[in-house]
Amino acid sequence: MEMDCQAASNDRSSRPGIFYGWWIGLAGTLILAISSGLGFYGHGVFLDPLCHAHGWSKGSVSSAVTLYFFTSGISGMFIGRQIDRFGPRRLLVMGSLTVGLAFVLLSRITSLWQLYAVYLLMAVGWSGTSLIPVNALLVNWFILRRGKVMSLVMCGLSIGGIVLVPLATFLIARWGLQLALPCLGALFCIGIVPAALFIIKQRPSDVGQFPDGRAPGHEAEGQVAAALRYDHQMRHWTRTQAMRTVAFWAIVSAFFLAMICQVAYLVHQISFLSKSMGLAGAASAVSLTAAASIAGRLILGVFIDPLDKRHVTMGLLLLQGAAILGLAYSTHTVVLYLGTFIFGLTMGSIIMTQSLITAECFGMISFATVSGLVGMFVAVGSAIGPAIAGMIYDATQSYHVAFTFFAVVSVLSSVAILFAKPPASSDRSG
Repeated sequence: MEMDCQAASNDRSSRPGIFYGWWIGLAGTLILAISSGLGFYGHGVFLDPLCHAHGWSKGSVSSAVTLYFFTSGISGMFIGRQIDRFGPRRLLVMGSLTVGLAFVLLSRITSLWQLYAVYLLMAVGWSGTSLIPVNALLVNWFILRRGKVMSLVMCGLSIGGIVLVPLATFLIARWGLQLALPCLGALFCIGIVPAALFIIKQRPSDVGQFPDGRAPGHEAEGQVAAALRYDHQMRHWTRTQAMRTVAFWAIVSAFFLAMICQVAYLVHQISFLSKSMGLAGAASAVSLTAAASIAGRLILGVFIDPLDKRHVTMGLLLLQGAAILGLAYSTHTVVLYLGTFIFGLTMGSIIMTQSLITAECFGMISFATVSGLVGMFVAVGSAIGPAIAGMIYDATQSYHVAFTFFAVVSVLSSVAILFAKPPASSDRSG
């Protein structure tokens, strides 16, 4: 594969004016808003209605969510290499159509095995429309401003929660699952397919530009961290080479543990908060979580680029654990809103730093390949978290024990991330 900067430098028609990477960022924001609002936050909205409509336990429905995140993680490993080679456009289109179909089928299920089958199909589609393809685009288009741009684009994750969770809650309450779910599936397709077809370009060289809109060597070598220099970012990594490094397994361990906590709380958030705040209050708390994640990510984006991403992530994980622990032992509305807000401040930023640390360690050429492999392992954490919370709740009829467990796990993840240092060239050769 030719290096991005080489391809662009050979293109005599390099285009002046507005850097096209900003259009990529705008499209990525829209895609993440739709994908996360329905494919990530949506499971918390569907949990109780599915239980009530079919008489299933929370543990049974939570297990379908476990299957969903586990399958999406495995799918990400396979799509990562395809994105590095061919770009994400085709996967975005096919993935969104698959999710739309799955929402229609979910409105027609009558037995538990059908729930699992539909969630399996939905997971395969969602993996092609979520973080891996969008982050791969951002890593290709930005290097020196990667953290700042990613903090802006990934606000789409939270915007989806702010807008689509109340919308989905309203539609299901007003129309029921049978009518609301097909409408939400159509919205998923309408929001993503046009952006993928008409805006997305894989690399700056496709339009005769350079990453960041600047030619290589624009910044003095001493002003750029070693992990962000072109020679490091243009290294090619295979899956096997990446798995030989300490950095890879540190990233996997830290974010595997972090996602156990984060996804478990998000999936059970409405169910947990509605006992003290009512359904409307719980839905507003979800919106507050998403709004806080926007604020946290934007604030962090201002100064994160020159900082050690490991130390930033460690602080976020410790704060996440403190928020979950505080929520576990309070029923006071003010405390619940405050804990929800603090959790939200950390939520989106933790997801962002996973991509930033992976890109710093393994570069842009093989980012989707390595990120997809990391995502497969991390998805196991996302998958088992909701099931653990559901099973503990079914056994104790309380979230206290589950949330205390998740707070401890957050602390363990904050230690693991300290070992995620960019590997040396000799590590790649084994």
